Amino acid sequence: MAALKPLGDGLFVVEGPVVRDMGVHFTTRMSVVQLTSGDVWVSSPAQVPFDVLAEISRLGPVRYLVSATPRHFWRLYAWHTLFPDAELWSSPMTPITLKREDLPLTGILDDQAQRPWVPDLDQILIRGSSWLNEVAFFHGPSRTLLVEDVIQIHEARAGHPVRNALIELGGVAAPGGGVGRDIRLTFRDRDAARASLRRILAWDFDKLVVAHGPIVTSGAREIVENAFSWLTR
Repeated sequence: MAALKPLGDGLFVVEGPVVRDMGVHFTTRMSVVQLTSGDVWVSSPAQVPFDVLAEISRLGPVRYLVSATPRHFWRLYAWHTLFPDAELWSSPMTPITLKREDLPLTGILDDQAQRPWVPDLDQILIRGSSWLNEVAFFHGPSRTLLVEDVIQIHEARAGHPVRNALIELGGVAAPGGGVGRDIRLTFRDRDAARASLRRILAWDFDKLVVAHGPIVTSGAREIVENAFSWLTR
């Protein structure tokens, strides 16, 4: 059942519904940050029950709705209807952006954290791929790295041997997960990707929140280093 789960120091997560994308079922998760200003920042907003929505609203005014990865852009539509005064921010558009129609975007995310959330969140555009263009966030107060699609951790499901084998071959199987082999192929500029990785590893994080997979509550740096080992070999 969906619930607003605190991870400490103003960071919360909510488990969303299972969705189907390109024939594959994915678990979903949204991240919620109660900023120092009192405003609320939401990344990859998902469908949630009314009581959870009310609980989020009690944290403060929902001021920022963020799509940090192209495949999650579609999630902004419903929440824009719910919170029409919230600013809408998106990762750079790519051929795989799931977009139905234009939205009144406030801006496109890049390497520079936006001023309203600077005290709480830093960000980096993961460069090197013309398809993914995902933005990673660092929540300093809780020492947590937030990523969406670039790192995935898929657990085996009983009775689904073909799916489990594909996940293993794809390099995203639990417990460590990783960057999927299909995603790796989109990184043509490895030097740019390595520069982005260096900036991510410069952050002092110990926890990792991914959109697709379990939350890593400690030792996340090693998991991230292993996930990107194909870049550094």
